[in-house]
Amino acid sequence: MINSNKPVARIILVAILGVTWDDDYFAYSTSAWKYDNPANLSFPHDRFRAAFVTFVKSDSASLTKLRFTIRNLEDQFNKQHNYPYIIYTDQELSEEYMELASSLTQSTVRFERVQRDLYGYNENTDLQRAAQARNDLNTTMFGNSEDYRFQSRFMAGTIYRHALMQELDYSWRFEAGTEYLCPVDTDPFQYMFENKKTTSFSVALYEYRETIPTLYQSVLDFAKEHQDWIQSTSNPESLWHFILDESNIFNGCHFWNNFQIADVSFYRGEKYQQFFNYLDQKNGIFYERWGDPIIQSMGAVMFLTKQDIHFWDDIGYRVADYFTHCPSEKSLYSKCTCRPEQNFDNDGYSCLRFY
Repeated sequence: MINSNKPVARIILVAILGVTWDDDYFAYSTSAWKYDNPANLSFPHDRFRAAFVTFVKSDSASLTKLRFTIRNLEDQFNKQHNYPYIIYTDQELSEEYMELASSLTQSTVRFERVQRDLYGYNENTDLQRAAQARNDLNTTMFGNSEDYRFQSRFMAGTIYRHALMQELDYSWRFEAGTEYLCPVDTDPFQYMFENKKTTSFSVALYEYRETIPTLYQSVLDFAKEHQDWIQSTSNPESLWHFILDESNIFNGCHFWNNFQIADVSFYRGEKYQQFFNYLDQKNGIFYERWGDPIIQSMGAVMFLTKQDIHFWDDIGYRVADYFTHCPSEKSLYSKCTCRPEQNFDNDGYSCLRFY
């Protein structure tokens, strides 16, 4: 019993024996936190350069979520591969934060603080109009959040201007707090490379209509100006059928990208960057609430075909403790912490059936 509650036991002994200790006797000794942020990323092989990528805040709750997901990724996949991590933030991270997050992996972990040229308003944004938009959408999820919009702008497009993203061939975007529910026995990066896939997803769903009233028209306006780049709606392999109903009306469907493995060259390439810049100048991110998942989805619809995109049916995944994808094959889900009947794929709010 004494070993199960040492501080209490020692206090009892003090009372009985009259023994005294220094004031700091019961304090746990800790060394000062120290993290040497690596200057270079270390990649596991030379066939392609790939890394995990995320964006975080500096508060303790964000650190807890980040550590949870890194631990999860390491246990389910990366401890056998050692792909590096790039962790972006717009805030100052403490040495403790960086040490605690990086200690979960043997891979390189690079923390990178982004500046206002990449994270913030477009230079031509009308701040009063943006504030009014937040007020008008204050009952919609993230509708009144300025920082949500900053993150959307960054993750939708400006991130690909960052120097570290120039080093990558593939990125695995993850969100702190999300969970991978099954052992990942094959290498998804290698699959993307060998099968020449451009991007991928696990969950597809509808966007809130009130957040994107002018987005689709802006997409059509861009497509009209760049017809040589745009996939034809008559192409059976195009993705237009994914976002259009039987009356050719935009349905709001999009691919979520909180789990997304992608060919970085597509998003930093001329077509996508011109498209993103076009939307950026429209300021729909700030005057409405265009999120990065639907912006990237519209880019995929215009420039890619179904053959360019991979659906991760064999990877179990959960976000926000609700949206779950669980493999349907018993040989896979028997190893997972989910059940196929939990699949959001079968929910009426899922758009997977249109894909």
